[in-house]
Amino acid sequence: MSSRAEIAKRCKDSMECCKIGTGAGELQNGKDFYKFMFGNFPDLRVYFKGAEKFTPDDVQKSERFEKQGQRILLACHILADTFEDDMTFKAYARETVNRHRQFKMDPALWNAFFAVFIGYLETKTKVDDATKKAWTDLGKVFSDECLDHLKNLGLPH
Repeated sequence: MSSRAEIAKRCKDSMECCKIGTGAGELQNGKDFYKFMFGNFPDLRVYFKGAEKFTPDDVQKSERFEKQGQRILLACHILADTFEDDMTFKAYARETVNRHRQFKMDPALWNAFFAVFIGYLETKTKVDDATKKAWTDLGKVFSDECLDHLKNLGLPH
């Protein structure tokens, strides 16, 4: 495994293609994540009440997924930006679990998300093997903390 600094740098650099903000391009970046996910991983739509049958076209027209897209990309920026700060990174992982408890997600999704995210990144830019590995390594640390937190909460892990 590379150092945390190297992993963080690779992940941060890869996020240049999916900035967040209030402009049309930034808002589209977030919608594009969910269009990718709903089009390529339709089994995950079950976690989005009221959108279980959404197509990528439905996502494109959805104010909900415009906002949700900003939230998911913000989360990924935060993960990349805090990876070198173990205390903050792990606290953010636990907080993320706390916000998602109500959805009763399969615990395997905490790690599986990163394969989806890497696939999305590949629709935006060229993602080399070292960057894929960096996101995979970051994802492992994140999901390990999420699963530990679920275990400590007495929830399926």
